[in-house]
Amino acid sequence: MMYPEISLVNKNKSKLVVFERDFNNPFNEGFIIYWAIIKSENKQLIFKKRLTTIRAQKKLLILQKEGWNKINESYKVA
Repeated sequence: MMYPEISLVNKNKSKLVVFERDFNNPFNEGFIIYWAIIKSENKQLIFKKRLTTIRAQKKLLILQKEGWNKINESYKVA
């Protein structure tokens, strides 16, 4: 099981969550990054947190059940 690399947006497109692998430890850890979407191209960092792969997978499932949708990779925030 690897750390998920996916970006999700909430239903009203006001928040973005990015799951990003830690390239120094790609199999065990990564980051979850929450962004507020101000306008279509303007984003403001809310917070960034380190997660284990297992916790990231669980959080991803929770967000998807809450209706967050995968977005096109071209919108991914680096």
